Amino acid sequence: MEDMEKQKDLTWLEHLQKNSWEPEVIISGISLAFLFVIPSRLFEFSVILIQDYGLEQIPAQLILVYFSLIITVFKLFLIIHLIMRFIWAGLLGISYAFPNGVIKENLFKYSQNIDYFHPVHYLLKLERWCSMLYGFPITVAIPIFSITLYLLFLIGIYLIFNLNFEVVYLIFMLTVIGIAISGLVRKNTRVKEMVGKSMSGTIGAVYQSNLGKWSFIVFSLVLILVSVPFTIQDLKGFSGYQAQTNLDEEDYQWPNEQIYYEEFNPEKKRFPRAWTPRKRVSKEDLEIYLPYYVRESKAISQMNVLLETDSISWENLKSYSDQFRIYLNDSLIHPERWRAVKSGHSGQKAIFGQFPIAHLEKGIHEVRVEKLVYLSPFLGVGNELRHRDKWARFEFIKE
Repeated sequence: MEDMEKQKDLTWLEHLQKNSWEPEVIISGISLAFLFVIPSRLFEFSVILIQDYGLEQIPAQLILVYFSLIITVFKLFLIIHLIMRFIWAGLLGISYAFPNGVIKENLFKYSQNIDYFHPVHYLLKLERWCSMLYGFPITVAIPIFSITLYLLFLIGIYLIFNLNFEVVYLIFMLTVIGIAISGLVRKNTRVKEMVGKSMSGTIGAVYQSNLGKWSFIVFSLVLILVSVPFTIQDLKGFSGYQAQTNLDEEDYQWPNEQIYYEEFNPEKKRFPRAWTPRKRVSKEDLEIYLPYYVRESKAISQMNVLLETDSISWENLKSYSDQFRIYLNDSLIHPERWRAVKSGHSGQKAIFGQFPIAHLEKGIHEVRVEKLVYLSPFLGVGNELRHRDKWARFEFIKE
């Protein structure tokens, strides 16, 4: 009776394997549709953590990099899998339409001396490769995902208790390095046993034992290296949300209008530095929004302490707006009042001000924003003030 049940299970498994291509193609197509949308959502989530929750740039960027790397690995494999399945479907049709394969007598004479394979030969090879490749991303993605979850846990503690990120980062790095060294030095550890018996560990062991351990390692490294350029593309523009730095020279000389004007930001993405509703202004006042960064606001008291001994010429800060200097055509200007608002366009917290421009001639005029920033201590450096004179720059047209 037990043998009959086992045979029944094996028959069911064989039937499932033979027909697995149908759910594979459906899952790949649906998954790819979601995976191409997720990076932009992750980008927005990381920006929210920085602006609204005061997360520093390094942990936010680590989260974005790890998740983007995982998504890129899956995207690459799913795209390759779909392409191979399309070729497989073509070979399947050829094998059905021409069951005899190559008929040498009907070829040109110079091709008749070649021993051709039957299309089924390549069909079976592709079937094996498709089935084998489908599970490989799990061996790479799950370890990275586990590390990311651990980092998120530490970041949660860091935000809740307002800890120094330097301590949290050291704990994270020492833990990861400690586990790696322990796995290499000690033959049997509880963590090693748990990881080895996990789904990811088992799948990795299957690939290593069948393909070769060095082939597995080299292929995994190549996969990660190939994913790096795509991950960098997902990070494009993220450095603009690092409030403690100047803009890159290219971004400063060639401003991206999408991050300075609401009219050129139809997707309503968050603004990183400064923005205004329209490039062409026909009113007597210019409306300017400055993004609100929680960490920058909390640093005011420490910045005032450092200003007493620092050589930077800057007045004591009474509010968040005092961290900024705004120039209109090289003339320092001050609004009558800054108002705390939630931008109706992007929904983010900001301070809003208006500047009179009735006296300006018609034409192009420039707005520059400079900022006083506080560098928090990290790995022996920081706890200093810096004057960022290329923090933001855009132009508008007075009509």
